[in-house]
Amino acid sequence: MELNREVFEDTIVQTDSALAKAKIPILARPIQAIIAIFKKYNVSGPISNPSISKLEFPVGPLNLCVHINSWYEGQYGNKIKIDPSPGRFPLVIEGATYQCRIPLVSGTALILSSKSEFKDKQILNAIDHITDLPKIVRARLSGESENYIQSIFCTCIEVSKELSARRTPLHESSQSDILIGNNLLCGHNINASMSAWHSLQLAEKVLKQYISEHEEPPHIHDIKKLIKLAKKYGYTPDNSLNLSLFNFGAKTRYKPKQISVEQAVKINHEAWRISFNVLKHA
Repeated sequence: MELNREVFEDTIVQTDSALAKAKIPILARPIQAIIAIFKKYNVSGPISNPSISKLEFPVGPLNLCVHINSWYEGQYGNKIKIDPSPGRFPLVIEGATYQCRIPLVSGTALILSSKSEFKDKQILNAIDHITDLPKIVRARLSGESENYIQSIFCTCIEVSKELSARRTPLHESSQSDILIGNNLLCGHNINASMSAWHSLQLAEKVLKQYISEHEEPPHIHDIKKLIKLAKKYGYTPDNSLNLSLFNFGAKTRYKPKQISVEQAVKINHEAWRISFNVLKHA
């Protein structure tokens, strides 16, 4: 697929008109337009590509998302201001907390994590998605840190894709817990204990959805007991999961200093891993 300026303009106008007739909200149209054009030309590519900044022609699978987002910004202005990321997760780097945005991924891409910068448009670098990471801090990242970030980045991408595809009430609710849990660690109003509670809720709801396919899940918040129950129906937990991180209950919501930021980040990451483990069994 290679579209010159005129063909691209005609294509996006027709596509947007069709989405408008289908009463698709403006905020949802850029992604829907990208998918529609991919289907029209039977190609695949990234839905978000932060490595591309210039609007160069012809338009192909790798830069289509950039052209479409730019077109919608020009046509609809502030009505289109939205973060397309399906979620985000916190990271502690050199004692400071940063958030890493989870990109929308369509098709195939080489996912890695490196403080180096790459011009290859098919490379998805996790470090590029860490918000406001200073260059000096990026330059000091160790190989161990890069490897860890790549691991949790890949885990979060897969969980986000699974949750978005399934769309059950519990899965949709868990997506809210993802955002709230992150914001309570990376925003202006830090509450690590409440963040940990929402991370627990992520794992809890994914487990309860798995259990609900066989029986009514119990009204408990104990991750260990929920995992034990899920095992009755074929779930095999990863032996590397650190379930001791979830040794707290609902009362932690009223104790803002019970859990430290560093501990809350570990709890958050473990909730993502539990969710990944469960969703891949479902």
